[in-house]
Amino acid sequence: MKRFKRAGALLLVIILIGLVMLTLYCAVTGSRYFMASLMATLLLPILLYAYMFIYRLLRGDGRKTPPSDEE
Repeated sequence: MKRFKRAGALLLVIILIGLVMLTLYCAVTGSRYFMASLMATLLLPILLYAYMFIYRLLRGDGRKTPPSDEE
C-alpha cells in the first residue's frame, strides 16, 4: 500500500508540473486556452484536498480518541 501511495503522489506531482508548464506556455503564446489551463491548475489541488479531507472525515484517519472522563 505504501508503494501505491508513493507512486500516486509522484504521478500527481508530475501532472501538476505539467499543468503549470501548460499554463505558462499558453500565457506566453497568447492561446485562447490560457484561462482553462489556469483554472485547471488552480482547481485540481483544491479538489484533491477536498477529496482527501472528506475521505478522512468519513473513513477516519486511524487515530483513536482518548477516553473521556465524563462517562
